[in-house]
Amino acid sequence: MALPANTKSTSTTETVRGEHRFDIAGYSGKLRAGRVLTSETFAVGGLDWAIRYHPAGAEAGDEEYVSVFVRLVTPNASARAMYDLRLVDRATGLPRSVRRRRTEPVAFVASKARKRERGSRLFMTVTELAASPYLRDDRVTVECVLDVVDTFLSETTASPGTADPPPPDLSRHLGALLMRTPVGADVTFTVQGETFRAHRVVLAARSPVFKAELSGSAPAKEDEDAREVVAVDVDGMAPPVFKTLLHFIYTDTLPDDLLGDLGSEEHQELVRELLAGADRYGIDRLKQICELVLRKQLDAKTIAAALDPTGTGQHRHCQALGDGCVQFMPSA
Repeated sequence: MALPANTKSTSTTETVRGEHRFDIAGYSGKLRAGRVLTSETFAVGGLDWAIRYHPAGAEAGDEEYVSVFVRLVTPNASARAMYDLRLVDRATGLPRSVRRRRTEPVAFVASKARKRERGSRLFMTVTELAASPYLRDDRVTVECVLDVVDTFLSETTASPGTADPPPPDLSRHLGALLMRTPVGADVTFTVQGETFRAHRVVLAARSPVFKAELSGSAPAKEDEDAREVVAVDVDGMAPPVFKTLLHFIYTDTLPDDLLGDLGSEEHQELVRELLAGADRYGIDRLKQICELVLRKQLDAKTIAAALDPTGTGQHRHCQALGDGCVQFMPSA
């Protein structure tokens, strides 16, 4: 039974700031109890907000004070935010905090009367405001600086040790072994004067023909590490073909440079010769891959070459390729 995977997620906090100025002209005509002035809505953090200004107090008994609030207007929304409600000096145009800025986020909940807006009931006395530089030419400007805090979870991922294991890399290690064949190599192939060194145990595991040929071979010499080395001459095969054959034996894949240019005649010829080599050494998977590659590239020229009794298709016992050629032969 598979064990449940442990998972992890990351909480990320982002603060979005917005500022809005609410200009109140004809101020003296609005000084009466119960009056509330509301700014246009403004958006911060994807939500709508508004400034609510009470020139003669927000509640009964507060008529000697100005009350100022910021309200969350978006229906049924909630948010956490920090705010600063300021008045703008009419002479300099610079804002000034009248009360201490709220530096810790507080909850705004649009559906709850006590939490939909935050601010100060006793923001400033009416008398103080009248004598201040904030009220000039019968005009007052209120500024709200709002920092909306967004908290969200990142994508949930598996914890280390419980995630899927990395893909197999045996072929990569064996391929590296092939590239460093002097390390532990115990067989040497000579192909048209070019030398390739390999490991008998790997060859025998991958090819029944190599297993039979090398199991009874006597060592020809000892190398510098005193290892017994078998020398084998390979006839009827070009060095690039044998090199590609060894690459497949060690990695179970074709080289990237071969797969990248299968449309060229040169590479198609190499695949045809590699098909013959795979048949010669009994490497069935490589045979099937080569046959599929060639069947995709069939044209009138390759069909004729494949069906030539003296050529690759029939002479080298590749019945699947021959059948494919017949299938794609044009009708008379």
